[in-house]
Amino acid sequence: MANTKITNPELFNLGDSTSATQLPVMTTAQRIAMNAAPTFNVDYLVVAGGGGGGGSNYGYTAGGGGGAGGLLTNVGGSSLSLATGGSGYTITVGDGGIIGTPTSNGGNGYNSLFYNITSIGGSGGGSAYPSPTSPSTGGSGGGSNAYANTPGSGTPNQGFAGGTAYGSNAGNGSGGGGGSSAVGANGLVSAGGNGGNGTTNAITVSSGTGPYYAGGGGGGQWLWQYSGTPTPGTGGTGGGGAGGTSVGSAYDGNAGSANTGGGGGGGSAKYTDGPVAGVNGGLGGSGIVILRYTTADITSYTTTGITPTETTVGTDTILSFTTVGTGTITFTSSTPTGTISTGEMIFNSTTDKVEYWDGTKWYGITYEVAAESPYNNVLYTGSGDTTNGQSITGIGFKPDLVWFKSRNDSYYNVLYDSIRGTNDAISSNLTNSTYSNYNRFQSFDNDGFTIKANNAANLWKIDRGSTNFVAWCFKAGGAAVSNTDGDVQSNVSANAAGGFSIVKGTGSGSGVQSAGHGLSSAPEFILVKNINATDNWFCLVPGLTSSSYYMRLNTTDAEINNSGYPTIFADSTTVSVRQNSMGSWGNLIAYCFASVPGYSKVGSYVGNNNNIGPVVSTGFEPSFILIKAISRTGYWIMLDNKRNTSNPRDNPLYSNTTWAEDINQINRVNFDATGFQVVGTGGDVNASGHTYIYMTFA
Repeated sequence: MANTKITNPELFNLGDSTSATQLPVMTTAQRIAMNAAPTFNVDYLVVAGGGGGGGSNYGYTAGGGGGAGGLLTNVGGSSLSLATGGSGYTITVGDGGIIGTPTSNGGNGYNSLFYNITSIGGSGGGSAYPSPTSPSTGGSGGGSNAYANTPGSGTPNQGFAGGTAYGSNAGNGSGGGGGSSAVGANGLVSAGGNGGNGTTNAITVSSGTGPYYAGGGGGGQWLWQYSGTPTPGTGGTGGGGAGGTSVGSAYDGNAGSANTGGGGGGGSAKYTDGPVAGVNGGLGGSGIVILRYTTADITSYTTTGITPTETTVGTDTILSFTTVGTGTITFTSSTPTGTISTGEMIFNSTTDKVEYWDGTKWYGITYEVAAESPYNNVLYTGSGDTTNGQSITGIGFKPDLVWFKSRNDSYYNVLYDSIRGTNDAISSNLTNSTYSNYNRFQSFDNDGFTIKANNAANLWKIDRGSTNFVAWCFKAGGAAVSNTDGDVQSNVSANAAGGFSIVKGTGSGSGVQSAGHGLSSAPEFILVKNINATDNWFCLVPGLTSSSYYMRLNTTDAEINNSGYPTIFADSTTVSVRQNSMGSWGNLIAYCFASVPGYSKVGSYVGNNNNIGPVVSTGFEPSFILIKAISRTGYWIMLDNKRNTSNPRDNPLYSNTTWAEDINQINRVNFDATGFQVVGTGGDVNASGHTYIYMTFA
């Protein structure tokens, strides 16, 4: 028998003859309807991190207790039905809020998440000085200090508000933080308010009453010329930390208990014969996610990024996630449902792939498509014609992303893509949302594009008389198609063979959510922009210190640490973003690039500050290179072989500035038949010991 060969995607030839079998043709939606993934019921408890307690200052007031983390559960109610297989479900365990100091409120706790269930971090307690502000809204609200004296609010169905302080100026007790089942108590003349009680939950026990979670932190006590013993607020049942004790000196608030979502206690202080320095509140307790399901329903589960503690109670399995961070869990069932038989094949007209069912999961079969470079560029001079415009040709394909930059004038970097259309521009050197181009960009054409001049007095220009321009053009997959690989449905234009796709997400939400990118491997270079808000460009690049770091295309910044939480990450089918960092998927556009041997390469190198600099092998002669330092500040350098036709290539343009091109003798690169060599000593390409990322195309 000859090797298996697919002549057309839907025609499958398993023999030596020229005949082929016509596979059933259906969309992804039709396939899902025919063979829905097996489901199972799960109970959950999702508790967010508690808020930090407020700090105290001897001359002003005590700190309020931190609000408990929000608590959501279906224990005692209806079980949640989930599908097995697929890309799994996201789990996030939120950390507790940071301590409040004498000069700042306690920090809010971090959200916890399972599937689409998001518990809100507790509100930090109010602190003393200067210019005290009221605690914010949280899962449960933080207690107030006397000066602001407005407690934080709770989130409905997750927690309650904090208590108020006694009086409206210095002295006496501050309010306790709210708990998941009760409001925080108000402060008294000689006592801090108690934290609101948490809620008992039976998810980990066989019967009866289970542990308590999400108790509020106790308020601190401030004492002025008082001979008795002041009483700090007690922490609410469920891990709330008590307020600090002040007998003759000042003491920090107590921390909320880990993995309960308890709020931190407020700091206390005393003023008798002289001042006593202010103190801090207590840390908020970290959150927890617990799942429970019938053991017989699930044959196995796999996790990435986060590991549970597994226990059993009777016929049930309990998975407790206690480590702060984000990961995914995927469940496998041995009892698939539906009408598709194991081994059956279809042609999926949504994805243009042959797929087969192995009894538990659909797998796509790729067919051989000749790779092609997704990149070309063209140089042109503006016509200044506002009526007829001009057609720019010579690209060799119909582009889906065109990136314009004036060469001899300081205009913006201007980007158009085929998903957002011809009327909406964004700029890589700005944080601006979408800008309506007022009839500048006319159309994406089979061999280029058509533009017209516009005399508006701004810098969004792609055609102006006597101005020289470069247009870097990238080929995706034409008209966008629906993709359901991720948590949210996305509209994707993908050139899988060329390693480039454009992703426009849908929906709203918070936390980490994924969207399908349409490529056949995980993209290594991703640019994400909120097109409906003023915000930075977020970038995933190789060579970062860890998964919690990211870059910004519109700045000179080095890599940025997102406090231990990944901002952008990707796998072979999806790209995930932390929506509370950059906005929900419905507001985002993402440009995704993956290396394709012989056509494109994404990687990193380390500089040596020598004219005989690093040699980078790409397997082809570059026609375009983008370079950026990630371990130090520096500009995003862009070089190509049409603006500079011979070595050294030393007339960069920059993604993060409006500067015109110039001859830059310290940021130089030589192109050769198998890659490139850095031959300048400038800090933007070759500082000693620093890491640089690059993206290059043949």
